[in-house]
Amino acid sequence: MRDSFTVLRDSDLILLSRELFRKYGDLHWWPAKSRDEVVIGAILTQNTSWNNVATAIERLRSAGSETLADISIMDEKELASAIHSSGFYNQKAKRLKTISKEILSRYGHLENMIGKDPHEIRSFLSGLSGIGQETLDSIMLYALDYPVFVVDKYTRRLLVRLGFITDKIRDSEIKTAIEGIIGDLWELKNFHACIVALSKEYCRSKPECDNCPLRNSCRYYIETISP
Repeated sequence: MRDSFTVLRDSDLILLSRELFRKYGDLHWWPAKSRDEVVIGAILTQNTSWNNVATAIERLRSAGSETLADISIMDEKELASAIHSSGFYNQKAKRLKTISKEILSRYGHLENMIGKDPHEIRSFLSGLSGIGQETLDSIMLYALDYPVFVVDKYTRRLLVRLGFITDKIRDSEIKTAIEGIIGDLWELKNFHACIVALSKEYCRSKPECDNCPLRNSCRYYIETISP
């Protein structure tokens, strides 16, 4: 395995992106009806599965609360009840209301954040309670169309098992390397979506290697499973 602080090689990432696209195609991720729903989903998906988030979003739609403006004026207890399936619902309800109000107060509506200096947007969002690095990058990429990459547990686990990196590499190093290799907005979105799809289907905590399309080039499979 290469030195732990060696950046990801262009060829590794390009081949991985192609293999994943061959398997999954265009996943049209993030699944949302609007940019506002992407932000809402990015907060709700913290520490839970997407199925639980989808249930919560459907309940918000049924309640007629699909936008940040709706969330900002919604009773906090009613909001918590609507998003109950996402877990930590009281905390998330408070976060959603605060984030919605701050965005509306500063920019009027979410679309006004698009195309501005990314440093300004990153600084603003990272200053809001409840928005960590992964949530921040998810919002910037999927809601605001900034060409950034989302490094999550799926990305790290897959790249480590493939043998591209070691656990010692920081998320920021992975992010910088991938953004330097894959610059296209759609490719960044779909690459991350495909990594999540493969990780949920095959590269789980307890991996299902036998049918994984990457097994023949995966160091974990070759050294641990195949022998």
